[in-house]
Amino acid sequence: IQHLLHRLHLEGRQQNTLTAADVLQLTEHSLHSHESCAEEELIQTFLQKLLMMNYRARYINVIENNEYTQPNLSDSYEEKPDVDIFMEMCEPVDGRKTFHSVHPMDVQMAVFYCADGFLKQLMVTKLSQCQYALPLLVPDPFTNQIEFPLWTFREINKSWKMKNANNETISQMQPVYKAQTPMVFFFRFGSVSSSKSQLMNSLINEKHNTFFHSNCPGSSKTRVMMDGVVEIAWYCPSGKNTDKFTDCVAFCNLHDDAGDHEKQLQILTEMASVNVVLLPQLERNDKSTTIIQNLYKNRKPLICLFTEEMSTLTKTRKGKYKIGLKGRNQSSVSEELRRAINGCLLSDVSCSTFRLEDLSKHTDIRVDEEADGDCSKGREAAQQMMSLLENKNLTEIKESFLPCQGNLISKELQAAAFGLEHIMREIGQIYESCSSVNKNKEDLQLNFSFLPSL
Repeated sequence: IQHLLHRLHLEGRQQNTLTAADVLQLTEHSLHSHESCAEEELIQTFLQKLLMMNYRARYINVIENNEYTQPNLSDSYEEKPDVDIFMEMCEPVDGRKTFHSVHPMDVQMAVFYCADGFLKQLMVTKLSQCQYALPLLVPDPFTNQIEFPLWTFREINKSWKMKNANNETISQMQPVYKAQTPMVFFFRFGSVSSSKSQLMNSLINEKHNTFFHSNCPGSSKTRVMMDGVVEIAWYCPSGKNTDKFTDCVAFCNLHDDAGDHEKQLQILTEMASVNVVLLPQLERNDKSTTIIQNLYKNRKPLICLFTEEMSTLTKTRKGKYKIGLKGRNQSSVSEELRRAINGCLLSDVSCSTFRLEDLSKHTDIRVDEEADGDCSKGREAAQQMMSLLENKNLTEIKESFLPCQGNLISKELQAAAFGLEHIMREIGQIYESCSSVNKNKEDLQLNFSFLPSL
């Protein structure tokens, strides 16, 4: 971790010390758009793109340092009778000179770790506007203390449309921390050949990488700050027949082997409406099998995705499914998984809903609003201001808090005055235009009796 922070020039930044004022400063670098940059400019470039709501903020080309570049080989063709393909193609590459760029998610999480509460909130709000998954449970990279950044979700709203029993379209918009929705929790045991995050993207938005996955540009096996992180994203239906899910659904994604992150696993499996696990195959004596066995005995729906099996969607009992992934087309797997999830959500087996704010009830995780002094002060000030406005109508609020603005004109009078002013302005413009035409074109006959009159 320290080496990563050193590479990103954040070694002097301790936790909660990077502020919004630091990143919003105008500099020579921030005045220009950058598609590629040196490694030491990664943080600035990422934040610049993110704050501009550039949905490709994570995809930044890094200019390699000269010490890592390989020597230029001649492009000219040299004909040698004794050329040996095995000697040239199988010659080992010096690993010490191989350039490993910083993983894009390490850039994001390094900034998140160093940022204070207000910069974190700004980052997460922009990530949401870019339709990216958001950090939900974040283990401290040094102490492993799990943090729930509730403050960062306070400004985010989600809107969606759904059909009621009369086939009428209903629109809803709610703050995400209050919204009660079904939640599908994805996790894996062991090393799997299929990308869990990529599979989740196919359920939410096939055209956008909501969750960063192993096949995204810049991805590598050198990632160090995402292990144990839980991300969340929402599917918001449009009220059309093409919707994959009829209701707003939250999707949570635990990164890394779930067996190494028992606390996150326990919390999310309990709160989920449907649990989805990826694993190579079941082994009776494996530690993970005990956990899966308990989930299988539980009434809550469970979907097992086996990366080393080729079976299609199979229902083993009520609320329990299995799907094989090996050698199969991802579109087919995605469709089967969608059907299984919908079957679970629409059945009487899955009755639990998820509310993000309820995570703060767990005593063994750190909630930023309670632990961070600035967040708690900001929340208390906001609650105090809102309490002054409770149970008061608009007239009373204005008379109490905005006395210098004079008396409040009634809404009806305001609307009437605005409407009359608008009509008079339009009529005046019509007459002026017609008079101008009449002066310029003498042979053009105009009958003013056809124009509006009061």
